Amino acid sequence: MTPSVGINSLIATNGDRQAPDVVSAWMSVPAIVAPEILPLPVARKLLHEYRIRRLPVVDQSGALVGIVTEGDINRISSSPGSDYDAYNLYYRVADLPLREFMSRPVITVTPDTPLFEAAHLMLTWRIHGLPVAQGNEVVGMISVSDMLRRLLASGNPVSRTVSERKLSARQRSDRA
Repeated sequence: MTPSVGINSLIATNGDRQAPDVVSAWMSVPAIVAPEILPLPVARKLLHEYRIRRLPVVDQSGALVGIVTEGDINRISSSPGSDYDAYNLYYRVADLPLREFMSRPVITVTPDTPLFEAAHLMLTWRIHGLPVAQGNEVVGMISVSDMLRRLLASGNPVSRTVSERKLSARQRSDRA
């Protein structure tokens, strides 16, 4: 891909259909969200059960109010066994609601945001995923993994991949 190619002209294959390079074509759906009163151990189980690393946090009305990551949880409690330690004067870790340690404000994108723009936000803010919001509703998540899927789906052949180079070097050293 050359730098002169415009974002709007990029087209990727997503399954059997053609999809423009916008967030909606590559985001993970449905959005797994958690209420702000959810205790930390339950959030840990959700992350593990759905094999995700980020959990958008919503208020009673369903509006996005924060985000909690696997790293946030592990910084507070390294394992389910330590969830019963004291967090502070007011909470044990097991009772700690997400609203007490979630990150806010949340950086979001919309479904029609170009992937390039989402990637730029992730690099700028040094984060690995963004909630996709339509109005106040979280409709999905876009992550670095989703962008790698897009990259691999493009099918652009590389003249010699890194693994081929390593194999060639190994074969040369075996012959010597």
